[in-house]
Amino acid sequence: MTIMKRISVVCAALISLAATATSAHADPSGYSAQPRASWSPNGAVYALAESGGRVYLGGNFTAITNRATGETVEVTRLAAIDAVTGDLIRTWTPAANNIVYSLVASADGTRIFAGGTFTSVSGVGKSRLAALNATTGALIPTWGPYPNAQVRGMTRIGDTLYLGGLFTSVSTVARTRLAAVSATTGTLLPWAPAADASVSTLEGVPDGSEVVIGGTFHQLGGVGRDFLGAVDAVTGTPTSWNPTEACGDCQILDVAVDDTRVYAGVGGTGGHATAWNRNSNAVLWSQQGDGDVESIAVSDGMVYAGGHYSPSFAGTTRYALTALDDATGAVDPYFAPQITQTLGTHAILAGPSYLRIGGTFQTINGTSRARYAEFPIAGPPQTLLGPGTSWRYDDSGADLGTAWSGTAYDDSAWPSGAAQLGFGDGDEATALTPGRITYYFRTTFTVANPAALRDAVVQLVRDDGAIVHLNGTEIFRTAMPAGAVTSSTPASSTSGGADESFWHSSWFRPSLLRNGLNTLAVEVHQAAANSSDVSFNLQLTGR
Repeated sequence: MTIMKRISVVCAALISLAATATSAHADPSGYSAQPRASWSPNGAVYALAESGGRVYLGGNFTAITNRATGETVEVTRLAAIDAVTGDLIRTWTPAANNIVYSLVASADGTRIFAGGTFTSVSGVGKSRLAALNATTGALIPTWGPYPNAQVRGMTRIGDTLYLGGLFTSVSTVARTRLAAVSATTGTLLPWAPAADASVSTLEGVPDGSEVVIGGTFHQLGGVGRDFLGAVDAVTGTPTSWNPTEACGDCQILDVAVDDTRVYAGVGGTGGHATAWNRNSNAVLWSQQGDGDVESIAVSDGMVYAGGHYSPSFAGTTRYALTALDDATGAVDPYFAPQITQTLGTHAILAGPSYLRIGGTFQTINGTSRARYAEFPIAGPPQTLLGPGTSWRYDDSGADLGTAWSGTAYDDSAWPSGAAQLGFGDGDEATALTPGRITYYFRTTFTVANPAALRDAVVQLVRDDGAIVHLNGTEIFRTAMPAGAVTSSTPASSTSGGADESFWHSSWFRPSLLRNGLNTLAVEVHQAAANSSDVSFNLQLTGR
């Protein structure tokens, strides 16, 4: 959760996109939504750490497979990958006999600390906490504090390693779910705030003066703190910061901190990503999904929230991973990977070159990327189709079957007009006829070299639902039922308020674009034929 500096790129394409982007930080040098080929563990990844040009993985796996070559290597709940090449470090092979939930590097990068539920590492008894040589993977046997139960979260400030979890003692000395030890010697330190229920996560503030703590507790250091609080990094005394609850019955699963704010992944009541000002108790923003937010990271103006929500987060279509503006919580339209099957993003590592995630997921954008993925920094975007494009349209209410979305369909008799198309809101460039369930739109555009694109994103204003087809292939469906539809199929939900002008976005495979002329066909469906308004606008970007 280290705050990284993102490369700033200024380009003319950004000017046209900024007017419609929902995020003030929709930087063109953000991460690609298409991960590079990487190694896939055979079990869950719960922890990631980067140090010395390596990425360290912890979890509940026993082997890891190269997605490009099929090579499988035995690794037991701990592994290391080269941060530049993405290759497995085959000589780093410590083995934990149970789950690793947290990984932290020492200040000098020579050690990797692992916490979890294990009781041995590389055949040597180590109770839920261990120190490993960062280069060789060898256990450091003389470093030996031993919590009596699970270590779930860790953070380091200087030479102090802070622990949180379910334990009630460390090395037989009473410590109620929170403790601190020397990263050098392993000596138990006097720091001893107590939590009355489990601790899931800890994070030091940038100046090292405080530790932010999240979990299921209602008491922290003897004072009332519901699920989230902060304590002095030296004394353990709770600070005056008493943040407003993120929800009534929930838990804090992960936290990230920058100079001014605390961000949390919240589980329960649908799940949230929530931000607080560190100098006040009020919630700054909170975005809800249809499942828990289990991991969170902040990097140069963007917050990355992972979890097991799908397909809805913050009023738009997102699958287990979302990028949000750190100040407003607005969804970044450019980053929309489609993470599916056995959902769960449990760890996020936001770096200067890659966004790395670990979890229980199996596919990303329809390609196998099981449980670990690396999203590289992308280049500047280019506009493939602008938001004011002229579209041919059919607003007759007739059913056009299925051929209408293909490249061979003759739409020359259709009227045409510039987007936005619709009626009832007063912001339309082209007026449509009211009283229909379905409206059809078609246009063409040229792409000179689609093979050069790694990412492609469709952004859509739709009221109420829509299906987007590219060269006869469906690439995006929003607020519509699954399966075949006709002109009488209503949208699955209505749009109102800000949603009527919201730009819904989705990544699609650039290989669907043709070299030269391309056809885009969109059907917009209303929830009812007597709808008071219809809206349609669209843009495509690639990079």
